[in-house]
This record gives sequence, structure tokens and C-alpha cells, in this order.
Amino acid sequence: MDGRAPSERNTKAFWQRIRDLLPGLIIPVLILAAWYFYVDGSFLPSPSAVFYILLHPAEDILSCGSLLWNIGVSLVRVLLGLFIAIVVGTPFGFMMGANTGFRKFTSVVTELARPLSPIALLPLSIIVFKDTSFTEVLGLNSLKYTRHVLNELQIGMIFILAWGGVFPIILETMHGVRGVRKVYVEAARVLGASRTFIFRHVLLPASLPDIFTGYRMAVGRCWMVIIAAEMLPGTNSGIGYLLRYSYQLSRLDIMIACILIIAVIGFVFSRGLEYAGDRWLLLRARER
Repeated sequence: MDGRAPSERNTKAFWQRIRDLLPGLIIPVLILAAWYFYVDGSFLPSPSAVFYILLHPAEDILSCGSLLWNIGVSLVRVLLGLFIAIVVGTPFGFMMGANTGFRKFTSVVTELARPLSPIALLPLSIIVFKDTSFTEVLGLNSLKYTRHVLNELQIGMIFILAWGGVFPIILETMHGVRGVRKVYVEAARVLGASRTFIFRHVLLPASLPDIFTGYRMAVGRCWMVIIAAEMLPGTNSGIGYLLRYSYQLSRLDIMIACILIIAVIGFVFSRGLEYAGDRWLLLRARER
């Protein structure tokens, strides 16, 4: 039993994670060094031009708003799409994992829908949802011609993002529930545990590592889909839109800055979910 205070243990764990991260930074640092010393600016912009964009995030860019504004819009879009994917995919995956009849009933349609790329559904999304935004859905017409985040939340875009994230969550949740050792469930039933108790104290804790893996995969897919989703008609903001627009204007410094931002935010999301799920991996470790 560790006799140290919880704050001391947490501090040590934090610095241990930082040390674990350092070897992975070697390759990015080498790439940045090669970019700095060997790129003359004729093909790619210099690192100083890109870092100028990153270090002045509040300045207006190409009359499209600031970098912070576009990042914020993309974050809201992705988080909303991911939230819908979690709300739909987690219980659906639980039902598929825990109920054989439900799994047989839904497995075919799930396997038919899963290979459909969100990008392939982009034309259908345009036809069905057009450029309808949350401002119109909520009847907030007074905000329609102002710079407000609700104007930037197109229904079709959120649908594309949710579609991209829901299937990893469904499959990983189903596999997590099906991977729970039957002896745990049977022991709980023998002791008179109710279905609610078994769900809360057996199935859910044991399947959480797989669920968090599904969340990590989902957020990664949402970030990959965001550029395609932000090409929907009526979109005039977001990091994906800014990336495409800067390419059209041959502003490679802005384009590379957007690529770096997408990569870093995706990394932060993935590592954050990884750390959130670490404590649940202890259950799997004890089984061994």
C-alpha cells in the first residue's frame, strides 16, 4: 500500500507521463529542424511565417475571422457530432453486446452501414439537409445575419461527423461487453444481484477500457471528417474551411498552420481520452 498523499502520487504520475512523451517528440523535432534549415521558401513557406500565424491567433485571417474563432467553431462542431455519436453508439453497442437477439436483429444493418464513408454520404447530406443551421431549427432568426456559432452548426455537417464517430463506438462497446468474463456475471446472479446492479458494477466497469478505445477512434475519425464536412454549402468558417480557402488563395503558410492545429488538437483529444481510461485498465491488469 502506497503511503504517499494522493496529490503527491498524482504529481509523480503527471511527470512520468511527460517523461514517457519525450521520446515521441524526437521525430517531430527532427522534422521541424530539417524544415527550418533546408527549406528555402520557394516551395514551402518558412517556419517563421507559419509560426507567425500560430502566435497571432486573434488576428483576422483572409476576412474569415481569427484563427481562434475558426478553431472554436470546428471544436464545437466536432464535440457536438461526437456527443451525438456517444449518446447513440454507447447504448446501442451495449444492447448488441448484452442481448444476443438484439445483436442478430441489428448486425446485418450495422455491417451494411459501417463501410459507408462519411465523405461518400456528403452529397446525400447536401440534398437532404441543404444548408439548414441550428439558428433556423431553433427559430432564432435574429441571429441569422450575425457572427454566432449557431449559424455555423449546419445539420448536415453534424450528421456527417456523428456518422463518422458512431460505428467505432458501437463495435468497441459491443466487444467490451461480450468480453466480460461470464464468471463475474454468474457470480453476481448467484448472489442475488439485479440487472441494474450487474450493469453498473460488473458490465460497465469491465467494458470501459474498450468503450474508451471506441471514443478515441471516434474522435480521430471526426477530425479526419471535419475537412469534408466543412465543405458543405453555406459553410464560411472552421479550421477545415480555412484550410481549403487558404489553398485556393495559395496561402501555404495559413494552410500548414491549419494542418498543424488539426494534428495537435487531435493528439490532445486522443491522449485525454487515453488518460481518462487508464484507471479502468487496472481491472484488466488484475485479471492477469
